[in-house]
Amino acid sequence: MSYAALLFAVNVGGRKVPSTRLRALAGELGFAAPRTIVNSGNLVVAAGGSGARSAADVARLVHDGVVEEFGVDATVVVLTTAQLERIVADVPWPKAAREDPSHVLVLVGAEPVDAAGIARLDLSTAGRESLAVAHGVLYARYPDGIGRSPLTTTVLSRAAGTPVTGRNWNTVTRLLELAREVDGDGATTPPT
Repeated sequence: MSYAALLFAVNVGGRKVPSTRLRALAGELGFAAPRTIVNSGNLVVAAGGSGARSAADVARLVHDGVVEEFGVDATVVVLTTAQLERIVADVPWPKAAREDPSHVLVLVGAEPVDAAGIARLDLSTAGRESLAVAHGVLYARYPDGIGRSPLTTTVLSRAAGTPVTGRNWNTVTRLLELAREVDGDGATTPPT
């Protein structure tokens, strides 16, 4: 089984965790077939010889390794291939995800997102943004762009009842592709 580890708020504000070094660190921790995408804290691994038996184990090992190696105390949320498959299959705006993937985000929390908290958000000043919750994650659609939206990560984290980190649809689908690759050959593929 492969795991996608998402690090919160790295490579911004001086919190440097370069992808090439993150892959190397994953190998040093005993993970097999480490892969990264986009230099924003996205790591896909198989358990390999790390001793990890669950997503929580992977999160703990990656977190502790990143603290020790980089001095960055970043929250790490881990999704399995099966979770990524459900998230991708159930996107509430499939047409937008296909045609405008950079404006569709999946926000993953340190804990499952509170759907009732998100439902209580006042979207009257948000413009054309849309929100939906499924599988414990928050989907957000920003057809006019993210930069000027009042639905910031801080606002969404507060409503979700947990800190969240977002990845756009291109990144989410690429993470799923990498997870499937690792599932297929994670035990034997050397780090790239």
